[in-house]
Amino acid sequence: MKRPDTVFRKIASREGYYAWFGWLLMPFGWLYGSVAAIRRIWFESGRRQFRLPVPVISVGNIEVGGTGKTSVTIWLARRIAGMGYSVSVIARNFGERKSACRVRLDNDDVRKEFTDEVLLLAESLLGKARVYAGRSKTEASIRAFREENPDIIIIDDGFQHLKLHRDIELIVLDFSNPFGQGGILPAGTLREFPSFLSRADHIWINRIASGMSAEWIKRRVSDYNWKAPVQFSRIQPTGVRLASGRRLMDTPEYPVLAFCGIGKPESFRNSLEEAGFSIGKLVVFPDHHVYIEEDIEHLKKTMREIQASALITTEKDAVKFSSLADTDDILVQTMNLEVEGDIPELLDEIQNTIKRFRELRER
Repeated sequence: MKRPDTVFRKIASREGYYAWFGWLLMPFGWLYGSVAAIRRIWFESGRRQFRLPVPVISVGNIEVGGTGKTSVTIWLARRIAGMGYSVSVIARNFGERKSACRVRLDNDDVRKEFTDEVLLLAESLLGKARVYAGRSKTEASIRAFREENPDIIIIDDGFQHLKLHRDIELIVLDFSNPFGQGGILPAGTLREFPSFLSRADHIWINRIASGMSAEWIKRRVSDYNWKAPVQFSRIQPTGVRLASGRRLMDTPEYPVLAFCGIGKPESFRNSLEEAGFSIGKLVVFPDHHVYIEEDIEHLKKTMREIQASALITTEKDAVKFSSLADTDDILVQTMNLEVEGDIPELLDEIQNTIKRFRELRER
């Protein structure tokens, strides 16, 4: 029996006979999109949004998973911190801990309370920004403001979190499917109608394939929003390290067994091939999969069966290995964003917004 996430991907991409399910689900997609539109309009009208006394940036998307918005959040938080401002990053946590708190990486027991994206944010921004997480992003934002009083707050995956007022709305689109696949949920991958791109102050096109241009997407986006400056980024492989932390200098010469639990697993395959890896097999787990000892044992058994030289995974998956035995020798591909486009406009707006809030608070 196929996993639900596998079935959904086949429906959204209209693969084989799953295409019929996709077409049959389209009326439900229009209903879902209409409800989402009404919800957005209701929150944005009147004074139904909670406003913090510090500027808030939302980094979000109109698609379910896989656009790389967390990597954009990390890049943006590092860049703002490098400009001399204090930054707090907010993420929703679906882990064991329900109440909002600052994410501390003190020990393995604490790490179990948070999901992979939260842990990745905390590890990547250590010493640069404070990460707060909770079931409610509004609650986490309030706590971050009270405890840190930052110059600015960044909401990871914040476009649909309408309860909290955002001063800058940044929407991330994926180069391969900028407007999703198959339409609105449950027929496709979109959370909302593409027309709501008009709400964006800035649009960020991510994961541009090597040697490709995103100008055609920029022209398509202008049909919905011609005012928003557009940023571009490529995710560049920077090397490989062991899950234990030690960096490796050479790429394995023999095929590797790759595995991941991310929104768009094919993007991981593409990045490995671009980096020169020979892939014996790609094992796909559900997005946000929580690994257990049996998973590692099964992967190592499969590695031996196909005579692969090593296991390799993503940084997002690797943050969940800390409490697992026999994972230190697993390879982890490291990545970096190569950013271009209207970046000066984005950074100027951020800086001017911070200054404006400071002036208001000093009055």
